[in-house]
Amino acid sequence: MSTAASTKKFFQSLLTPWRIAAILIGFFLLGQGYLSWRNLAFETALESHAPFAAPSFDLEFSKHFPYDPLSFIGRGARAGLWEWSPEGLNLTEEGSTFFQESGERFVSQAVAGQRRIRRFRTNREVRGGERHIDFLYEWVEVSLPAAALVVPPPREEEVYLGRAVLVREGGQWKVASFQTLDFDEPMAHLQEIATGVLK
Repeated sequence: MSTAASTKKFFQSLLTPWRIAAILIGFFLLGQGYLSWRNLAFETALESHAPFAAPSFDLEFSKHFPYDPLSFIGRGARAGLWEWSPEGLNLTEEGSTFFQESGERFVSQAVAGQRRIRRFRTNREVRGGERHIDFLYEWVEVSLPAAALVVPPPREEEVYLGRAVLVREGGQWKVASFQTLDFDEPMAHLQEIATGVLK
């Protein structure tokens, strides 16, 4: 048998439907493995970035804020964070684990909770090697102040959309900026109310 005939027979044996399917599945799995390995570095960068993974609950307001049962003051009282009196608000024992008194003000020392990445939706490279990523994430823990005072509050295990820009620094990916509007916007609204700058 000639070499050409042997080669032809070899390729014909490779081109059976089952072998073609196996080759395609192999390439698919290799591609998925590469994408998972690549995305792991981006996931690690986001989940080790404290402002994303454990966002602080930045809130400061007067102890003499007018009492309204429908406002964040009323929601905080119902959650057991403080009690109202004619002289002003008084932190409860529970409330003092999240807030401290600073003169005539309460200042939060809490985090809003813990978040983690569920999966990436888009991941594209732009100018200068930046990565623009759309991702889905969930809250694995929500602190009492965030659950009681933010409207709408973050909910554990519900999936939310986030966006991030990552840059390469010193051989590692770093978070340059990110947005998690489900929390950022309600928190900003709460901060405006608390400082009396509601627009």
